[in-house]
Amino acid sequence: MVKFLAVIRIKPEYDSDETWKIWVNEHASVSKKGLSPEVRKYTLHRVVKTLSDSDVFGVAEMLFDDVASCERAMKRNLAKPPDEFRKRIASVDRIILEGVEI
Repeated sequence: MVKFLAVIRIKPEYDSDETWKIWVNEHASVSKKGLSPEVRKYTLHRVVKTLSDSDVFGVAEMLFDDVASCERAMKRNLAKPPDEFRKRIASVDRIILEGVEI
């Protein structure tokens, strides 16, 4: 299994509470559907406090069987026209991780 993280920053002119509602109530279900059948788990995280100087709004966390399935699903999903949530994004770091539990 690999973990995909999208570290999201929103444009400053957008309200964070409203953006969170759009992300959870509108974008997430459409996005998860677009990532299927490859995505195994899809979790959204909103930043509630930072311990450093950061403008990160939230993180989307997804699990996939392997790097190839993650890349295939993300390529397909990102080819869609941007919805209201994606229009609010200032920048996003997309990373694929492998880990070991200790």
